[in-house]
Amino acid sequence: MTPLPIPVEILSSPPVAARRAAPPVAAASLMPVADLDEIVESAECSCDAGDDNPH
Repeated sequence: MTPLPIPVEILSSPPVAARRAAPPVAAASLMPVADLDEIVESAECSCDAGDDNPH
C-alpha cells in the first residue's frame, strides 16, 4: 500500500501570529566624568579583605 502525498505549504517568513514584538529598549543616559579618580576613590571597599589579607 502506497501512502498518499500530504499537501505542504512553504512560507517565506513566519506567520504574523508567530512573530513576537521586540522588547522595549531602555533609554540610557550618560554622565560625563571630569575626574575619574574621584569616582574610583569613592568606590573603595571598606571591608577587612585586602592584598595582605584575602579572607
